[in-house]
Amino acid sequence: MSGKDLFHAIGDARRRALLELLGERPRTVGELAAELGIAQPSVSQHITLLRELDLVSTSRRGTATVVELTAAPLRDVAAWCLDLADRRS
Repeated sequence: MSGKDLFHAIGDARRRALLELLGERPRTVGELAAELGIAQPSVSQHITLLRELDLVSTSRRGTATVVELTAAPLRDVAAWCLDLADRRS
């Protein structure tokens, strides 16, 4: 995963909204679609990209796909941003 890819992923407002919801608790793709008022296939596309960057993980619960936030990559970005900001302090 490159930093550029990660910033591209979190630069999208819908993906940020998904991450915000997942920061509260794991949710199914259907729940995410309903809460954001967008089509389930659209949510699935966003989740695929986020999963490829290890920002989320998925598991199956019956017929539903459960999505969970993976915090480590976000912590890495936050640490990089803080380090960069500290250089100018």
